[in-house]
Amino acid sequence: MSRRSEVAPRRWRTYRLNEPGDEHARRSLGQTLQALDAEQRLAAIAAAALAGSLFLPWWRDPVFDISYVAVRRLSFIEIALALVAASVLVLLLRRAEGRFFHLPLSDGMLIAAAGAWSVFLVVFRMIDGPTRTVGDVTRDYELRWGALIALAAAVTLAVAGVKERRSRHPGEPEAVAADADATPTLPLAG
Repeated sequence: MSRRSEVAPRRWRTYRLNEPGDEHARRSLGQTLQALDAEQRLAAIAAAALAGSLFLPWWRDPVFDISYVAVRRLSFIEIALALVAASVLVLLLRRAEGRFFHLPLSDGMLIAAAGAWSVFLVVFRMIDGPTRTVGDVTRDYELRWGALIALAAAVTLAVAGVKERRSRHPGEPEAVAADADATPTLPLAG
């Protein structure tokens, strides 16, 4: 018998998390969200709302009276908001699946920082809105309700992060809280 025909066993520490027979490997989105606590679910909803608000009307053209969504004027701010929302959702979904990975800060602090950064970006975009020049006249676009929903989602994300940090690690230093979030939640195969 050839040595190549033998199957070598896997030696990765987390390989059992991905096996089809494992009850934690395949979950529906509803089961995954139920694995999160209340603050984490609030953060996930806020991150999804932040991403969804980019497709709502943020501006109204002063000349043509047409509403524009945020992604129509794609710049650093809109890309950063989409990346923040996606990163928070990936973090929360991976934690709900029982995956562990070490980050420099606790999950709650990272979510709060992502929310604060999002608030700054949305407020900056609201202040620095687009303009239209017709002849010698420059007119500002009017702000629409999509920007307000983005601001509310960003504030909710920051508040959910602070609540998550306070509820899961009350009074602990940040380094200890980050290490506690990185501990495995599923038993490893030996």
